[in-house]
Formats: sequence, C-alpha cells, structure tokens
Amino acid sequence: MKNSIQFQPKSHRKHLMVVGFCLLSGCSALNVNQDDKNDLCYLSRNELRQSEHYYAKSIVQGAAVGGAAGAGLGALTAAISGGDVGTAALIGGLSGAVVGGVGGYYLAKQKDISDEQSLAVSVRSDILAENGQIDRTAVAFVRLRDCRFAGAERIKAEYKAAHITREAALKQLDELKSQFDEDIKISQELGLKMGARLTEFQDANNKILANDPNARVVLNAEKLGKTESIGLVNIESEKPDLGIVKKTKKSGKKQLKTAQAGGSKAVEAPVTVAKPVTLASSPAVEVAHVTETNQIKQKAFVDQIDKAKSQAKVAFSLEGSVSLAAPENLLCGL
Repeated sequence: MKNSIQFQPKSHRKHLMVVGFCLLSGCSALNVNQDDKNDLCYLSRNELRQSEHYYAKSIVQGAAVGGAAGAGLGALTAAISGGDVGTAALIGGLSGAVVGGVGGYYLAKQKDISDEQSLAVSVRSDILAENGQIDRTAVAFVRLRDCRFAGAERIKAEYKAAHITREAALKQLDELKSQFDEDIKISQELGLKMGARLTEFQDANNKILANDPNARVVLNAEKLGKTESIGLVNIESEKPDLGIVKKTKKSGKKQLKTAQAGGSKAVEAPVTVAKPVTLASSPAVEVAHVTETNQIKQKAFVDQIDKAKSQAKVAFSLEGSVSLAAPENLLCGL
C-alpha cells in the first residue's frame, strides 16, 4: 500500500491527508469562510455566516462518523487505484451517510434517554432550538438581501443623477450581482442542511408517535376540529315512536294515554346528555406540533431564497426596481 500511495501526485496525497484528518476530528459539511471586510454588506453576510457554525455540527454523530468513514474508504481506494481522490472521497462520504441512514438522531437520543416521555420532551426541546435558528437564519438572509438590493438602488440613483457613467454603473451592478450569487449559494447550502435535519426530526416524530397511539387520536381530532366531541358519553331515554302508548301515573293508578295527532301533546324526542371529554395533549403531540412548524419554517426559508433569486434579475438591472418585505414577515409562530 505504501508504494501505491508514494507514486501518487502531491495533490492527491494532500487530499488523502485531509481525509485522514477528517476521520480523526470530523469535517463540517459547510465551509465557514472569511469574507472581504471591504464588502459594504460584510456585517450582514457575517451575520448569515454565523448560521454555518450551527449547521456545521452534525445532528447525529452516527451519520457524521458514517460519512467520514465513507470518505476515507473512497479516498484510500482511489489512492491505491490511481483514481481521483477528491471525487472518490465525496462519493464515499455520500455513501457513508446513506449507510448511516436516517434515524441516527433518534437512536442517539434513545440511547441517552430510556423514558419515552422524557425522550419526547428532549426531542421537542431540540426542535424548538432548531426552529429558533431557522428564524435567525431567515432574518439574516433578508437583511443581507436588502443590503445588496439597496446597494444596487444607490448605484442606479447615482447613474440617473449623472454622477457615474453607464459603463461604471453596469460594472458596479455586475460586481454586486456576483456577491449576491455567492450569498445565494451560502443560503442554499444552509437550506439543504435544514432539510437534512428536518428529515431526522420527522423520523424521530414518527417513532415517538408510534409509541403513543393516543397522540395520533389527538392529532387526528385537531385536524377535524372535533377535539371536544370525541369520546362523548351518551345517555339516552327510551326511543318511543309517535303514536306508541305512553305510561303515566295519576291517583296511584296507571292510566294509558295515547298521543293523538292534533290532539294531546305529541311524545317528545329523546334527550341526549353529552358529557364532553377533552383529549389531553402530551409530549408526543407537542413533538408533532413543533415538527410541523419546523417543516413550515424550512420551506419558507427555501421559498424566500427562490424569490430573491427571481427578484435579482430586476434588482441588478440598471432599469429595474423591487419592493421588499419586512424580515419579520418570515417568522412563524413556535
């Protein structure tokens, strides 16, 4: 093996060393880079990049180890066979993540917490923290987008005021558009990471609900809007048909009294006494609620990125202009 690796180009051996380091310390799926402090939107981009630190941490150690092991195996195979180490490491890493499979998060939590109720409470806490992070990331993205678009408006205003030439304006807009394209790339990577974590949370939610059948009943009742009507206890009187003889008492003697149409009072309909039973919530139900919110927030973030990409076609055009929504409009209730 040593001879095989020895004759590989230096660049390949460098890749192999990086992979070896990853195996020992673990590698982030996202690159947290330093940006140009001369960028007028540096602070806004830096705020967005803070989310990279959060999402760089794997939600499940099992998947992280599986991915690192896969990358190492792919790189080692390529080193021996003379293939592309970088590509092989990427493919191996993806394979390792697949081998680790969805569900590692729940298994890790289950290993630490055996009590089902406590496990559900812990998972709910994790998802609430995730939802808060999505909110912060979404607001950071909107601020960065607004900074780029505001910069474009200033350039166009200077051109209209004849302070700069058309060529200068077009060049500045093109540079700003290139920076925004990088912003979009960063945001899309964050969105993908959110989606991967959502998959883990959904898996945990399904398993928690499977262990609490009553939670499914509550959730189904909520969807139907009938939480108060399920589980009613009905106490009904006899159900005589009209015209049937009804017994009454008078002077200690039983007499028969027949309800006649248009004559004496008709027999009244049976009375139903309903005792409402409210279905109580549970940690499993709360996990389902916050998981649904997580899905909504993640989708809203991705949609906001797509919308910004579409707006960019106009925003960075010398004759274009866009109207922007306030950042708080992105936030969903927890």
